[in-house]
Amino acid sequence: MSSRPASPLRSSFVTEGVMKLAMGLVFVISPQTPLSGAVAPPIPPAALLLTRLLGTQTFTLGVSMLLASANTPTAVASRRVVYWTVFARDVTLVAVLASQYWFGDNTSVLGFSPKGLRSWLAELMPFCIGHLWILTAKPHWF
Repeated sequence: MSSRPASPLRSSFVTEGVMKLAMGLVFVISPQTPLSGAVAPPIPPAALLLTRLLGTQTFTLGVSMLLASANTPTAVASRRVVYWTVFARDVTLVAVLASQYWFGDNTSVLGFSPKGLRSWLAELMPFCIGHLWILTAKPHWF
């Protein structure tokens, strides 16, 4: 019997993986839905395409998280790399959104409003903070 406490990572991977699959599909199938609060109508075609592309990334990361949630030695061994990958994508997206919010022309090209950028940042930040906390403060969970 192991003295190592059970890790909550498996259920975390399943939960976040399902969320990423669902949101990735929404971004791909109906990009107007997530853009409706961030871009004033009419939504530019380039914004729709970029949202669909982001949806493919989100969906793919969801698949990776679900594959890493399996109770096999290979899946368990991959969890740290998958978690770093998800964190890297999300924190990079936050950096780009924040720089657009603070330094960009928020009325040009894709039509993202400052309120929309703030909303997107507010949605991503809890995930980034949680992932960073787990990666740095709870490495034994891997």
